[in-house]
Amino acid sequence: MRFGEIAARMNGFSTPFGGLSWVPPTADVDVAREVIARVESKRVLFSTYSNEVPEHCVESVLEIRSFLTDLIAKGGAAEKLEQPLRLMRRHCLRFLERVGATESFVDARARDRVLFRDQRWHLHDYWFGEALGELRCGMALQIGVIAVAYRLDVEDDLAGILPPLED
Repeated sequence: MRFGEIAARMNGFSTPFGGLSWVPPTADVDVAREVIARVESKRVLFSTYSNEVPEHCVESVLEIRSFLTDLIAKGGAAEKLEQPLRLMRRHCLRFLERVGATESFVDARARDRVLFRDQRWHLHDYWFGEALGELRCGMALQIGVIAVAYRLDVEDDLAGILPPLED
């Protein structure tokens, strides 16, 4: 166990004369583990293109972006973790921009959102596939950086998008 993990678990000490306690920061390895676990469940990053529904992809990318924004906003992460998180979020934003996605609500009371400014998007549109491929490549590199930096395993489905080993 590394010092950062030990320090994150420590929340105080006491003596016969008094004590001291604090709220420990979350260890970077725990945050990294949470990021990997969260993106492992997002099929938008690894499912076959023929299985992708654009609206579902956009919803999933919006969820990933929100999750990353929340993590970054908490602060306290080391630069070697925060930088890949920011790049992952940037790839999400780039995807959303490329496909013309927006989060504006149709009606304040409705649960349906208008996800595309241009309603002509279809599953087999060249630009959608290109944007999805760009998202996956960018995310894969950052997932790989995080997994290597914190010695984390990645499930096989998600590992399928990671850069191949060189011969």
